[in-house]
Amino acid sequence: MHQAKKRFGQNFLTDKNLLKKIVDQANIKNKNVLEIGPGLGALTQFLVLDAKKYLAYEIDYSLKDQLKTFEAPHTKFIFQDFLESDVINDLKTYFNDEPIHLIGNLPYYITTPIIFKFLEIENLKTATIMVQKEVGERMISQKNLKSYNAFSAILQYFTDVKSVIQVNKKMFKPIPKVDSMVVQLSKKETPLDNETEKLYIQVVKMSFMHKRKTMLNNLSTGLELEKSSILPILNSLGFDENTRAESLGVDDFIVLTRKIQQI
Repeated sequence: MHQAKKRFGQNFLTDKNLLKKIVDQANIKNKNVLEIGPGLGALTQFLVLDAKKYLAYEIDYSLKDQLKTFEAPHTKFIFQDFLESDVINDLKTYFNDEPIHLIGNLPYYITTPIIFKFLEIENLKTATIMVQKEVGERMISQKNLKSYNAFSAILQYFTDVKSVIQVNKKMFKPIPKVDSMVVQLSKKETPLDNETEKLYIQVVKMSFMHKRKTMLNNLSTGLELEKSSILPILNSLGFDENTRAESLGVDDFIVLTRKIQQI
């Protein structure tokens, strides 16, 4: 019996109805699938049945024998840390240039870097991932909510985000401290060019830099710009010197970025 390893953030799901529901929601019938952290194969058992081609990264080499049972002509397992691997090359070699759909019950401590990696890799089109409930709530959060932050505004610029399933912590072994949520990210057409996108990310991060400070203060300090050049831009968007970052939605941040670029 495999003992869950704390250092890899391992918690295993066993409820077959829930697992099937996640795979159904991922909508991967005859599509290319990338799974991160297959673990004992809870999701894998269903994914390999539906997938056109299947590739997985598993950091825990001791699970090799367990995952061997899923080996088939259309499956491949790489026993490496996803974040340390040459993922772009691996995906190109295995899937050619075809669209790929990411699925995973992500270890909580590496959720954010994996999501940013997903955003970077063009061929990854959707991600259906299980995350800590609090993280999931940030991902789907709208402006003016307490859970809305820079991560929300950056993620929602690049993707359509929706909550798929709430998962009670009691469904895992061992039982983690918090509940989980399955969210689905679908990449969308973005309105800004690459250069402006980099500025968008910077503007969003700086706007939320100090939660208790106004946007005007945060942007002035973070971007090293005079308040007198930022305030008219905020005013033109219907905001004032007391506005805080959580008042601005993605569309507001897009307009703000374009105007800051012209300073």
